[in-house]
Amino acid sequence: MDKSYEELLALKTELEEAYEQLEVSYSELEELNNRFIRVTDLITNISMDISMESFFGKLLSYFVELIPEISSGCVLNREGDFFRFVSVLGHNKKLLLDTVILNEEFHEIVEIENFYSDYIKNFDVIKDNIIMSNKSLIIPLETFELHGYIILDLKDRIIKNLEKDLIKVMSKIASTYLMSKTLYTEQQKFLKNTAFAFLKAVDFYDPYTKGHSERVSYYATSLAKIIGKDDIINDIFIASALHDIGKLSIPQSILLKKERLTNEEFDKIKEHPVRGEELVKTFKGFEKIGKIIRHHHERCDGKGYPDGLTCDKIPLESRIITIVDAFDAMTTVRSYRDALSVNTAIKELIKNKGKQFDPELTDEFIKFLKINKFFEEE
Repeated sequence: MDKSYEELLALKTELEEAYEQLEVSYSELEELNNRFIRVTDLITNISMDISMESFFGKLLSYFVELIPEISSGCVLNREGDFFRFVSVLGHNKKLLLDTVILNEEFHEIVEIENFYSDYIKNFDVIKDNIIMSNKSLIIPLETFELHGYIILDLKDRIIKNLEKDLIKVMSKIASTYLMSKTLYTEQQKFLKNTAFAFLKAVDFYDPYTKGHSERVSYYATSLAKIIGKDDIINDIFIASALHDIGKLSIPQSILLKKERLTNEEFDKIKEHPVRGEELVKTFKGFEKIGKIIRHHHERCDGKGYPDGLTCDKIPLESRIITIVDAFDAMTTVRSYRDALSVNTAIKELIKNKGKQFDPELTDEFIKFLKINKFFEEE
């Protein structure tokens, strides 16, 4: 009997140890799964529409969440010979306004003591916004060239090998994002320069509209910001700059005519959105811009051209351009009439809300004009 009892006790002990080991294994598996989810989330967030501050802010928060040894951190983006803070966690947000010059370049992940005070030349300028750390992990963001650094501030603990591997994986994702963002920015500069080259051609061809497209771009991007659509600003800037590019296909005798246009001449004028789309979509990267240009003379009531779309079918960018294009056209001199007063143009916008113009966007644009004192209330 005693022997059987002892065997039961031994079995109970083995089961308890096995259960404890199972709990540890489950905890480790759960931790691995959580890390996998975070890594996957980072990959899916590699989008050119997300800002560097948002992307790297998420990255830093994941580092702190997944690796207990990390207390705070920041990300530096290279700009020539210096580095700009593009995201911080734990440190003062005022750092985002600062740039630094480093005493040394790093091309491998290294752990450094007193990084901020010993390796930043202009430390005295930023020291009031830095949380000092005895040790920091310096992670270069590098593909074919050095793009910047992730700085992770450490507590007095040793980082495990598994965590080091996680840091390497997440830093590779960050390097890919930063390289893509840099290339995307360069592409956008090229597209804008191309847009301005076309714009000058339109100004030369139709001198009565000189400056029109620049003003439409200003109004359109301002309206996009007001309604919280920062993600469309690049496209709407280029599309509004090029919205009249199709007029290059229309004879100047029609464009500059002071007398009333015949039906045939007006039909010719109405071709310019389609001609504009055909021209710009031949350039890689301008396909969406072409669609926006095509529909900038559509109307909410479906009586516009070229496709007779109703408000819900017209791209948001095109609806914005429709309003600001009409406003600028009304308030500037044209070959066939004098400029209207700003107040008169505002009344025309209000009169045509829901017919020609998107009602909500029209209201927001009028608020913009009022805030910026473009007209006086009567």
